[in-house]
Amino acid sequence: MNRSFLYSLKVWLLMVIVAPLLHLTLSWLMMHDPEISLFDEIKKDYIIAADIVLLLTIPFALIFWFSVSSLLKNHAPHYVKQALTSAIFIIMGLAFFEMLFEKGTPSLTSLAVIIFPYAIAGISGIWLHELEPAGVEEEESA
Repeated sequence: MNRSFLYSLKVWLLMVIVAPLLHLTLSWLMMHDPEISLFDEIKKDYIIAADIVLLLTIPFALIFWFSVSSLLKNHAPHYVKQALTSAIFIIMGLAFFEMLFEKGTPSLTSLAVIIFPYAIAGISGIWLHELEPAGVEEEESA
């Protein structure tokens, strides 16, 4: 299978699975007087949050896959590719959230609760999953 597709899918799925958990945790921590426990909050809202993230980030995932695919065609060192992938993720994420909040001006805390979980999960996925060198795919097919 295409290594850029697998890598992009791994990063995107990590973001879709982990970011709603971080988002719900931060939201719960920002409440002045939480009436329910964090575990109950996650049980109640995780599936809805993950579904929303899944649907809203499909265009983002396709653009990320195309970017990684074109980046892998270059012959640059591995660390340069991961740094560029992180930069692409950040730029696309900021553009995505700008479109999401185009009509109103949210407060700084609501921005932090919304953006930080997805940025942390996405960049963690970029650095945790290995952006494999070209030789790996050729060795597997031989």
